[in-house]
Amino acid sequence: MSLEDAAAATPNVSRVPLKALGLRTGMALQTRRLAEGASKKEAQFYGAIEGKGVMVGPLGPDGVKTELDEGDICVVRGFTGQYEFSFLSKVLQTFQKPFAYALLAYPAQVDATLVRQSMRTKTSWPSTVHVPPKNGGADIGPQEASLVDISLQGAMIKTSSALATVGDMVTLGLTVTFDNAPVQLNLTASICHNNRGANDASYYIGLAFKNLTQHDKLVLHFVTQAPQAPAAA
Repeated sequence: MSLEDAAAATPNVSRVPLKALGLRTGMALQTRRLAEGASKKEAQFYGAIEGKGVMVGPLGPDGVKTELDEGDICVVRGFTGQYEFSFLSKVLQTFQKPFAYALLAYPAQVDATLVRQSMRTKTSWPSTVHVPPKNGGADIGPQEASLVDISLQGAMIKTSSALATVGDMVTLGLTVTFDNAPVQLNLTASICHNNRGANDASYYIGLAFKNLTQHDKLVLHFVTQAPQAPAAA
């Protein structure tokens, strides 16, 4: 099935111009050559000139190769903060100086899926994330995380390890001040993306909330409308 056929078969996928996504320099991407046995490669967005080309490079400060060659056809996937997107492109040129990057043909449109209904409130405070054990493994309990942003639909956390894979269910724990009193939230969520930071060794994990109670929704609405510091211990 082609990307176009997949988009048509998935009601939530829209065809939109690349510039409508609001990509920012340094955003994490994945590239994969359309060749037998080719694997996904972590990459980052450098910039684009509408109608001309898209520049992508290796992820992280130590990246020295794009793993792409001139003439390759590749699939590019990414997440903007609201949209998961993908597009098919051809590698026009590759460069090593002044830094490594590949110039891709500018796509007429991209396939985009709206993951979040709203942009998230930027924040930063300690939280925990609990990954249930699999296949009878040991439960290591909640692990430390830092809440990066939050909305009524989900959150992004920063951790020192990848924790789990896309699609896995976890529990996000955080304490907020609501009505002048600390309130503990334990929110069930699924991992919708999981990328290593371009400029540090941390992992940035996007979570989509599931089965929120009315109480959860009320507190989250308050938190996203009135950004605050974490509740005192």
